[in-house]
Amino acid sequence: MKRFAGISLLLFLTVTVLGCGQSDDMKTKKAFKKPIARKHLFSLETSGPDRVWVVGFEGVIHHSADGGKTWVMQKAPVEEDLYNVCFVNDTTGWIVGKHGVMFKTADGGSTWQQLETVKDTRLFDAHFINETTGWVVGTMGTILHTTDGGASWTEQGWGEDRYYNGVFFIDENRGWIVGEYSTMYMTTDGGAKWTPMVCKEIEPEEPPDDFPPPPPHLYGIYFQDENTGWMTGMDGIIIKTRDGGATWKRQTPKTDFTLYQIAMQGQKGWAVGEKGNFLVSSDNGNTWQKDMEALKTRYWLRDVVFSDAQNGWIIGAGGTIIQTRDGGKSWKGLSGLFIR
Repeated sequence: MKRFAGISLLLFLTVTVLGCGQSDDMKTKKAFKKPIARKHLFSLETSGPDRVWVVGFEGVIHHSADGGKTWVMQKAPVEEDLYNVCFVNDTTGWIVGKHGVMFKTADGGSTWQQLETVKDTRLFDAHFINETTGWVVGTMGTILHTTDGGASWTEQGWGEDRYYNGVFFIDENRGWIVGEYSTMYMTTDGGAKWTPMVCKEIEPEEPPDDFPPPPPHLYGIYFQDENTGWMTGMDGIIIKTRDGGATWKRQTPKTDFTLYQIAMQGQKGWAVGEKGNFLVSSDNGNTWQKDMEALKTRYWLRDVVFSDAQNGWIIGAGGTIIQTRDGGKSWKGLSGLFIR
């Protein structure tokens, strides 16, 4: 997926399953005898340093309540592919996925209630700021908003033929969306109105005698506060804003591969992507360095989350689960395939 122009996350979800793979330098691999998960994982969420949930293909939900020492499988109401999990505390969380599936739990995932399907679309990301207020985005320009914990939803989209891959809110009013073809939107009124954003530095150059290439897709989004945020995407894109999204500047990561997600803690940052690409920053996301040996995998990595400055998690293809307890100085593989 280094340069699949015009291909959205949907094709990522189908093609990379077949090609999540074998690289020439993976001559020897180490597999866990009893992996935590065998399916591809797409999203993880934490509630403090010890409580972790991961979700993925075919209704997979795994949960640890002791910082990854032991795991239990939680039962989803239906076995659809699950793309995102979001918790606001130890007990209350939501999952979204294929065919518009939505689940909610009020007991930490011991039981999951299926919410009414509002749209038969793929729902890629969910972001809740408390137990009642949240947003969900997905295919065909889907933007859904709830103020009652998911019991009912309001459509805030306008039917745009775009895949929205990520959504992030810092309060009830201010939020941002990323998607295919460099789609970027911001809102200051809770999603009643969405304003497009532009980053000139990631727009493709128009050749003199040919059609211009399509803009690169964007996947990951993270905001530190109302002004400072980052987005990631194809071709190693990391862009940063210091003014809430009014202007964006491209950073200079040392990779050309797609970066799917980004996380920040203070001055430190981490970004993950295809073929095991792993980038770190120590200057508040201004510069980025590749650190492939830290994780020792060449499979795609889909999500990275830090619950605090010390405790972080990365998940990805083939049931990959990787953990740090020391702020990213060292990483331990708990499940998946890793280079010896």
